[in-house]
Amino acid sequence: FAELLGLRFWEDGWPCLRCLLLTAALFLGPLCQHFWACCLGDGRLLQLQPTIWMNLRNLVAAPITEEFVFRACLMRIWFGAGIPVGPTLILSPLCFSLAHAHHFLEHMRKRGSRQAALIEIGFQVFYTSLFGIFSNFLLWRTGSLPAAIVAHSFCNHQGFPDLSFFVRQGHMLYNYRNYVSALYLFGIFVFGSSLMPLTAGFTSSFRPET
Repeated sequence: FAELLGLRFWEDGWPCLRCLLLTAALFLGPLCQHFWACCLGDGRLLQLQPTIWMNLRNLVAAPITEEFVFRACLMRIWFGAGIPVGPTLILSPLCFSLAHAHHFLEHMRKRGSRQAALIEIGFQVFYTSLFGIFSNFLLWRTGSLPAAIVAHSFCNHQGFPDLSFFVRQGHMLYNYRNYVSALYLFGIFVFGSSLMPLTAGFTSSFRPET
């Protein structure tokens, strides 16, 4: 039963490491950007939330519960209903992304504008859908729920990249924007070229043909 939900603790270490490396490759640009900013005296190398409870929520509780419900359980239900792989991987993350729509009220209080809150929540739904597709793919390819959880935790820690360095002249990295942008593109290239190799070679209960 546990393996049907992607839990194989005796052999999850390797897929966790490979999925973490794959996700880090996607964030190569933001990682280098942050390190560069730290070298210039802006911020700490390891940035966490102000309280331990916020860190536990963002890095432990949310990844575990969301991956279990929206990945392992939901994908198993969709596959059990006979829905093909493509629609399951691409469309089921909408359930995950819409679960973040309640942040609209928080954005309303923060922005004071319904239009700004709608734009922000729309963008949040969009990029959480993209992440959901990626996480679905990891679970489908590796059969490892902990691997998807590790990738989710890493993404939560990173957050959405700060791209203001590219357009805001007062930004400390504005003069280095071409180099940082090149690192972003290189990271995307490494991610794309490593996506299949780093997720290959695993037995997945979500792919019965393997």
